Amino acid sequence: MESVTLNGRYRLLEMVGSGGMAVVYRGLDTLLQRQVAVKVLREEYASDPAFLARFQREARAAAKLDHPNVVTVYDVGQDGEWHYIVMEYVAGQDLKTLIRQRGRLGVDEAVEIAIQICAGVGHAHKVGIIHCDVKPQNVLVTPDGRAKVTDFGIARALSESGVTESETVWGSPLYLAPEQAAGEPPTPAADVYSIGVVLYEMLSGEPPFRADNPTALALKHMREEPPPLSAHNPQVPARLEWIVSKVLSKEPAARYRTAEQLRHVLVEYRRQSEQRTGYQPAIPSVPPAAAPPSAPSTPAATGGGDRLAWVLGAIAFLAVVGLIPLWLMVYRAYTSVTPPVLPQVTPTPLATFTPAVELVAVPDVLLVPQEEARRVVEQKGLQFVVREERDDPTAAGGVVLEQEPAPGELLPLGGTVSVVINGPGRELTMPNVTGYPVEMVRGGLESDGLNVTVEEVWSRAVRGMVIEQEPEEGTTLHAGDVVTLTVSGGVAVPIPLEVNLAETFILESADLRQEQFPPGGVIGVTLRWQVLRATDVNYIVFVHLIGPDGRLVSQQDKGPISPTSTWSPGLVVADPHQVPIPSDIQAGKYQLRTGMYPDGQPGARLPVTDPGQTEVESDSILIVELEIPD
Repeated sequence: MESVTLNGRYRLLEMVGSGGMAVVYRGLDTLLQRQVAVKVLREEYASDPAFLARFQREARAAAKLDHPNVVTVYDVGQDGEWHYIVMEYVAGQDLKTLIRQRGRLGVDEAVEIAIQICAGVGHAHKVGIIHCDVKPQNVLVTPDGRAKVTDFGIARALSESGVTESETVWGSPLYLAPEQAAGEPPTPAADVYSIGVVLYEMLSGEPPFRADNPTALALKHMREEPPPLSAHNPQVPARLEWIVSKVLSKEPAARYRTAEQLRHVLVEYRRQSEQRTGYQPAIPSVPPAAAPPSAPSTPAATGGGDRLAWVLGAIAFLAVVGLIPLWLMVYRAYTSVTPPVLPQVTPTPLATFTPAVELVAVPDVLLVPQEEARRVVEQKGLQFVVREERDDPTAAGGVVLEQEPAPGELLPLGGTVSVVINGPGRELTMPNVTGYPVEMVRGGLESDGLNVTVEEVWSRAVRGMVIEQEPEEGTTLHAGDVVTLTVSGGVAVPIPLEVNLAETFILESADLRQEQFPPGGVIGVTLRWQVLRATDVNYIVFVHLIGPDGRLVSQQDKGPISPTSTWSPGLVVADPHQVPIPSDIQAGKYQLRTGMYPDGQPGARLPVTDPGQTEVESDSILIVELEIPD
């Protein structure tokens, strides 16, 4: 190829790969004199400003990852129309190529690669990065068997920019989690599902689902169960097949929560498998009983023995003849006397039959809290014994880290399941993290062993800023405890409401994509209604602006574009409204509220039966609190 050097530093040497989104080159970093891989965006993506912004944001986030099972991102840049990422150059081939060459991998090799994938993806989960596109093409395997995951966050950048070309956005729908197929935002559990598909393919030689088009394939992920692994590969142990089946659950809550948890389970599976298949001392066999030695043969015994034989025979004959009178006497004695009647005796059986022992399958209690695990085990009729307590900062305090026997094995009723319990971890004091960027504080909390959950909400605060925390500052915690951070998602995030109105409508959410609410302006809000049942009543939707003193300041009362009497069950309706802000309004905090009433009957509001995620007063639903500036 014609020599190209990007920004006077990265010389492109040869093309080593090509995909729907980018072309990959082996290159040379002329400044540091090291080989690198340079991924150059294709023209159709490089010309999309929205995608470029997200692409660079995700790539820079991925550059923060430092893990032996993650391809390191060195640099992100632009040279004219060339937009590129500079990455660690990994000698070897991608996992997809390896599977095609082999047909399928051995069980031990597949589990080892899956553990390494989980380690890399799990590290990303800890710093708040979801891969979104785990597939064999994005796993590089070195000649010595090390697996490295690449392309973190690229699928998220593509999907957020509105690109929908299937081979690009999802890499391939073959590895898509059901909730992603349904259009829901990705979570770490979606990556876990994709890892499960990759493990299934390594063990069987093909993905669990195939279809003629991406839509049909997505529906299979959402609705169908994959064929049993053992149907493709009888060598797959039942315990491993059970783990893969759990990872491929349709519901995210039924899978392992993060890739790190799945790694822990696979490592434990490997440990127990090695114990069962390791060296066992041979049982010595019992030697056969020795044959009695034969009497020595001598000339005296073989020659001249005829005379002795005749003498012994004559003696035996006389003995038999002499017994005849005795036999006659006994016979007469017994025939002259009536024999007594003997009692019936039941013969003792030669063998005693033991009733069959009832066997039960050991339940899976890995990563389950101790008391819940005890309840599950004892419900099976087994005994629960804590063998050891150990501190593992990667798991929650008080959960089961190891169990013996392994899940799925059979035990007699009353048998013992021994477990290792995770200790409470070291004691910590919750700091104040509100008002800080979540990227700044999350890593520190997780490095202390805390499990951080981030909830993104609508807010006028800077996007990514922590606006609430649970627990509060000064609370005593232990490693493994959960910390929930409420983070500003900006104004582009829908406001979740989930309010039930008379079992007829659900007010799912509200879109309020404004940052400023100046006097004399307009508040634009779109309400999303889900229809539970049909009605013949035409309802009016009111949207009220309520002042700090509780008085009505402004309002818009109007029916939806299509009358509610025409709405059918299951329908979701987007209902836009505009509420004028008076020009003489006073600065302060105001409430935006909504609800419904029958046309012409404003005093007969549709009753709220469940407030969902907000507050309700007099069947008036709080959408959000606004601040009107000076």
